[in-house]
Amino acid sequence: MKGLICILLCTLLLASCAEQCNIAGNSSVGSLDGQMLYLRVRPDGVTSVCMDSCEVIHGRFSFYSDVDSVVVAQLFMGNESVMPVVLESGDLRVEVDHAGQRVSGGPFNDRLYQFVQEKTRLENEQWELDQKCILMMHEGYSPTEIHRVIGPKAKQLAQDIEDLENKFIMDNYKNPLGPGVFMLLFGQYPMPVMTDQIRRIVKQAPPSFMRDPFVNSYIRQARYNQMQEEQSTRQR
Repeated sequence: MKGLICILLCTLLLASCAEQCNIAGNSSVGSLDGQMLYLRVRPDGVTSVCMDSCEVIHGRFSFYSDVDSVVVAQLFMGNESVMPVVLESGDLRVEVDHAGQRVSGGPFNDRLYQFVQEKTRLENEQWELDQKCILMMHEGYSPTEIHRVIGPKAKQLAQDIEDLENKFIMDNYKNPLGPGVFMLLFGQYPMPVMTDQIRRIVKQAPPSFMRDPFVNSYIRQARYNQMQEEQSTRQR
């Protein structure tokens, strides 16, 4: 009997250590009404686990989750990722509109979405440059002239985006944002690959970053894929 009481007390104490993350969402996107949203994490770096789900009703939705550590999750609609959300204790607010998405209310989410906004700004500049390229083609400019005008700016923007991504991950090597953004950026590839950008990121990474389940699994598989490709090339 005493043993049972001990177990129950330990369970209560452990439960009390976990803090709650309350997420209140608001959307002005009409097509989201009636849709089911899912809050998913990858605790082992591979398998996606649903933490909570809800239906969007009149533009509003909410999630609740116990958190004992900060973790980067993703908000899904069906199989499509809508946006990242850092699960941290406290009350978080999610805004979804036609201009974009944002999470506020916690220091990690604030830091993440400052990065997302800056990356979006640079990507919008890339889109505008693409439109200028299309316009020049319609106006009859030669490929050489288009490259002369567009090429340097396009190259600089691509470098600015990569530098921004690298700096954010490196600045957050030792907290969940570093591995979390690594997963968001490179987890969308069809298969793990070792790009020059990834090599630069992992070259200076501390052991704690490399031990993250997703990072560890990705790097091991990417190196294996690279080795297989090199062997295949040599045999041709």
